Amino acid sequence: MFEPFGIINKRPHILDCRIMSNLQSLFSEAIHLHQQGLLEEAIAKYQAILQSLPVNVNVLGNLGLACRDLGDLSAALRYCRRAADAAPDDSSQQLNLGAVYESMGQPDDARNCYQKALTLTPGNPKALNNLGKLLHMQGNTEQGLKLIRESVAIEPNSPLALNNLGVILSSLGQIKTAIKYTERSLSLAPRHPETLYNLAGLYNCEERYPEAAQLLEQLLELQSDHESARHMLAAARGKVTNAAPKQYIVETFDKYAHKFDHHLTESLGYDAPETLATMTREFLATNEHSSFTRGIDLGCGTGLSGAAFSPLTASLTGVDLSPLMLEQAREKNLYQQLECQEVIEFLQGDRNCYDLFIATDVLIYIGNLEPFFAAIQARSENCSIIACSIERLEGDGEYKLCTSGRYAHSRDYLNTQAEKFGFTCVAHRDHTIRKENGKWIVGDLFLLQIK
Repeated sequence: MFEPFGIINKRPHILDCRIMSNLQSLFSEAIHLHQQGLLEEAIAKYQAILQSLPVNVNVLGNLGLACRDLGDLSAALRYCRRAADAAPDDSSQQLNLGAVYESMGQPDDARNCYQKALTLTPGNPKALNNLGKLLHMQGNTEQGLKLIRESVAIEPNSPLALNNLGVILSSLGQIKTAIKYTERSLSLAPRHPETLYNLAGLYNCEERYPEAAQLLEQLLELQSDHESARHMLAAARGKVTNAAPKQYIVETFDKYAHKFDHHLTESLGYDAPETLATMTREFLATNEHSSFTRGIDLGCGTGLSGAAFSPLTASLTGVDLSPLMLEQAREKNLYQQLECQEVIEFLQGDRNCYDLFIATDVLIYIGNLEPFFAAIQARSENCSIIACSIERLEGDGEYKLCTSGRYAHSRDYLNTQAEKFGFTCVAHRDHTIRKENGKWIVGDLFLLQIK
């Protein structure tokens, strides 16, 4: 939120009118640079103004947000706290401070700031929007939706509130209504990256792939390094890539973490971890073994597979790219070790060996399986087991990037790659993986053993 130039000093003093005019011009330049994404240049100008006006809350607040946008969260927090301390009754500074706490992954602190802003200015549409969005992210979608609807009622042409309303309605399965609000948001802010990406996702849900691709192309013109958009553009165009980018995985699952378990198991009928664990128990009984010594849950997420497999191994390590998913897993106390890293990179840098590798709903984000099996082979002990699932590719081909952004593999391709690195299929089961748009996605569950 960019604030207008205003002077609020603890010790009033008089500045020459010419100096004030120069500072005003400098502040306008800083805001323009900030809006253009030229953050380092904007920060330099904000800091120059602070030399003359060290407690101007609007300059401090904007400087804090620029530092946040640059990724310097410690500096962002420092400046926004200074602004909030200088003007404790200014709701705008509470909103800025809350935004920084949100970026730092401190939602409770952010919520306190947004609630204080609402206390200071009841009915503040920006505070209603920010708090509503945060409550939704924390799992309180009903209250979040109520607040954002209030925000839109007060400020019907707020692009951010309209976009957030679309996000919540989409999460509730109200895709057509979500499209209506997100299209309105984009008409008001046609170059907003998040809205472009969200609307492309909604069009994708409606199988409007050419329209989704067009929006993603516009987004990439604005942000050429937006890897999530590049990945989904490839999916919409039917191109095949080697793997989903890290940015896509982190963004997808950080947003999903608060409702992952309930949505996946209750709404989508996902039970691959339990079924794979049952197959593994049957295998152990047949081979007269009771458990494994050291297991690793690759792409552990919130710990659904950990809950199913932890009774079968003396030690279990979890690895995942999403910090918020790992927070959920940590609360379950299933793992002796949790690591926030891409799974193949972790295995390549690890020194431990394992006799159980769990990979449920992991290969759907990896197209080319050769690096995956190579990394596991290097960390395997004799007779190690891989328990994994795939979405099945029907027809010709080895693997495909689906319009969902996930990969499907043929059974022959998985077996061929596994055998290439010394693994043999010792158990297989056809299995419906999850529901999507009311239809079951067909997949396969495998136990693979290295000899």
